[in-house]
Amino acid sequence: MKMFKILFYNFFGFVLLFFIGRLALFILYFDRFSQMEINYWLSFLYGLKMDAIVACIALILPLVLLSLIPKSFSSFIARFLKVYFLSLFLFFIYIECASFPFFEEYDVRPNFIFVEYLNYPREVFSMIFSQYKLELLFTGLVMTVFGFWFLKKSKTETIEAAFELNYAIRIVLFLPLALILAIGIRSSFGHRPANLSDAMYSSSRIVNEITKNSFYSIAYAIYSNKQFSGKNTEKYGEMKISEAFQRVSKQLNIKIGDKKSPFRRLEKTHFTYKKPKNLVIFIQESLGAQFVAVTGGEKDLTPNFNRLSQEGLLFTNLYSNGTRSIRGIAGLVAGNFSIPGK
Repeated sequence: MKMFKILFYNFFGFVLLFFIGRLALFILYFDRFSQMEINYWLSFLYGLKMDAIVACIALILPLVLLSLIPKSFSSFIARFLKVYFLSLFLFFIYIECASFPFFEEYDVRPNFIFVEYLNYPREVFSMIFSQYKLELLFTGLVMTVFGFWFLKKSKTETIEAAFELNYAIRIVLFLPLALILAIGIRSSFGHRPANLSDAMYSSSRIVNEITKNSFYSIAYAIYSNKQFSGKNTEKYGEMKISEAFQRVSKQLNIKIGDKKSPFRRLEKTHFTYKKPKNLVIFIQESLGAQFVAVTGGEKDLTPNFNRLSQEGLLFTNLYSNGTRSIRGIAGLVAGNFSIPGK
């Protein structure tokens, strides 16, 4: 039947696209996990589950339109679905291509960081256009070539042919096909549906990230952000600022001074020291280890930092417990660890 073919071919196309992206990452980072005692080939099996979930979600709307819309609208629906499938394929191609520079930078598939940075479109787009020209050119070329191929091969007449099937039969077929898609989206017969944790089957983080689906990872990040953002009061409760000041003042035995800086004070040392202390803290925004020679990065970019590292203490195995640099700055100036939420 034409309706089965349309749904199956596009399902297969989505899964094949995701498979190619996963295979490329697998080959690119193979040296990082090939010596580990894990069955890294299962990445493709568990990854297929992630890909099938996304593909089934993408087919919900086409199934509804092909099954429940009368034949009189067949011409319009055919043109709409042609644009719909083309748009989805191009979007997925872009996401898969964007996964490579993101993976290179963060060692993960696009996730909540990818989503959070969208809050700063001006800075993000200027950075992308300045640092990823080659990647953008390659992505644009792939999308253009695929777009021309898709428009040449995909014909609205093929989709319109699906409406030749009796309307009553199409309605009857809707239920079993919808059930198949529902099973594919759930991908589990247990009490809980499959989710992103199903991709994390091994002890290798790189393998687990390769197993994930980039679009699913992004969608889950958006869902989590909407689900849990703005609910910090449920974790910490609410309190008036004046009461908070009074409590801190009592616990730390500090008198509240200036309202703008209520706890600002000069604390004299209890330890005698002949020479004056010379403590300087450098806060370098976005200065990764790859830019500093003494931490294994590029040479000659930070000569003074390299020199200072030989004159003082250098922590070479230090890790952040925050996800963004703003959390690190807060920790440096206030001395507190990162807290959940914003």
